[in-house]
Amino acid sequence: MVRVTGEQLQKTSGFVRSEARRAPVEVTYHGRPELVVLSVEDYALLRQNRNVAFTRAEMPAARLERIANNRMDAEHAGLDALMDD
Repeated sequence: MVRVTGEQLQKTSGFVRSEARRAPVEVTYHGRPELVVLSVEDYALLRQNRNVAFTRAEMPAARLERIANNRMDAEHAGLDALMDD
């Protein structure tokens, strides 16, 4: 993620706008993250995919099926052993 200061945002808004079309841009003030600038498309996607809690009985069958078919990458297989303890 591109990171700019508040001062850079004011001075180079065109650069920030063009970068935000590609990926979110973090804006910091006094060294701390305060804002994220992102494209309208990214924002719409965030709004569309926000977490919605379902009970298992309410969850759409297609989503349940996707969850059931998920597999962990082989590089993380050792984590299964941690769950057995």
